[in-house]
Amino acid sequence: MTATSMRPIQPPRTWDFLLTGFLVFIELLLVVVFLISAVTFAALSQECAAEAVQCSAARVQFGQQICTFVPPLIAVVTVPWAITRVLRRKLAFWMALAGIVLMTLAFLAGRLLLDSGIPSA
Repeated sequence: MTATSMRPIQPPRTWDFLLTGFLVFIELLLVVVFLISAVTFAALSQECAAEAVQCSAARVQFGQQICTFVPPLIAVVTVPWAITRVLRRKLAFWMALAGIVLMTLAFLAGRLLLDSGIPSA
């Protein structure tokens, strides 16, 4: 091997490691919070059936499914990707941050869809 073909090993970035670890912890905590919130949304669909109001059951169910399944799926993709980037000594905090933002946006979109299926009083 020649000297030009060998790349030097990058020094570890302590701030990136710590920030990525903190953001991954926050991301996993948000997954738990979003799942608990999504499970309680089942009461809204029961309210539609009990009061015999004009609810869009399909919209309510689809919104609840988005709130329940999409944030954990995003976390399943972004957490290992962020950890892999840290282990390869590449900048990784942005991956965990993007996961947090995407999970929050998906949850809010599902919540808006769920709310649009229930007429206001």
